[in-house]
Amino acid sequence: MVQIIYPEIGFNLAILAMFFAILSTELMAASAILFKYKESQHKVFRYLIPIWEVTGTFFVFYVVNLEALIPSALPLIAYSFITYILIFLILYVLRNASIIFAEYIWKNRGINRRFLYSTYAVITFILGAMILVIYTAFISGRGMDYSRMTFNFSAFISFIPDDGFIIGSAVLLFGFSSIFYGLDVNRVLPPIVIIAGMAIAGVSFVYLGNLNNPYVLAVPIILTVLVPVLWFYDKTRNVVQNKTVFQGIMAVSVFFLAYSQYPYLLGKSLNLLSLLNNDAMQTQVFYTTLIGGVILLLLSLMYFNVALRKNEKDMVQQIE
Repeated sequence: MVQIIYPEIGFNLAILAMFFAILSTELMAASAILFKYKESQHKVFRYLIPIWEVTGTFFVFYVVNLEALIPSALPLIAYSFITYILIFLILYVLRNASIIFAEYIWKNRGINRRFLYSTYAVITFILGAMILVIYTAFISGRGMDYSRMTFNFSAFISFIPDDGFIIGSAVLLFGFSSIFYGLDVNRVLPPIVIIAGMAIAGVSFVYLGNLNNPYVLAVPIILTVLVPVLWFYDKTRNVVQNKTVFQGIMAVSVFFLAYSQYPYLLGKSLNLLSLLNNDAMQTQVFYTTLIGGVILLLLSLMYFNVALRKNEKDMVQQIE
């Protein structure tokens, strides 16, 4: 039987899903830059700044909502992953600096832009892996000590499903990158890579030990398979290559993936509902987040479209 989710938590998961969907497109861009740099110059670069800025906005929105909904969550993350957060912030600054220098400061000045974009791509991979480590640790609970607020990376990585979920996710996104950015690859390659990544990540996800609503996993499975199927046929390829449609599919998949764990964390040793503040503020947070979330989504879509059109116009002028 599927657990009925609290509206407040459901909306928080929706924000998390949108954040992961947008973040995934950055990881896909990193794959394209490293393996198909020349093609990325006219198929990927114009999306980097819009996606980069929208990702940061949704991340802040999620953190603020999480703090209001579950006040004890951020201290748990901060204390448990203090070393990783410090490393993350340093790398985040380097990542932002590399893309800013490549796009604006050293643009068209004879500097090796490929090195700067490659640096951005490599650091983006590392940051994505760190986020997945934290997310996976909260699911499986391996390496996490809730009472002491500590995290043991050795205990985490020694648990094979933890590794499999992260590796499988990376393979899955690598396969998605060719579809999302319309790269010129062998027609059968993306479906094979996607199915392989989904198999590795899916089996590992089940064995993380926190699955509570297994039936809802049918949604991300169907949607994940649907993407390469639509892409494989010429008549439906444009549908799935639409950036808004693709990110919508990703967001829905991530939402139900997270929902399959509800209401538990840490390998079912922690009930998420016990962390709620359960006061009048919780209801107010829901309404505020609902209104703010709709506004943020609309403004983000508007900004993305405007920025994209501007980048396309600049590219045309450069070619002329």
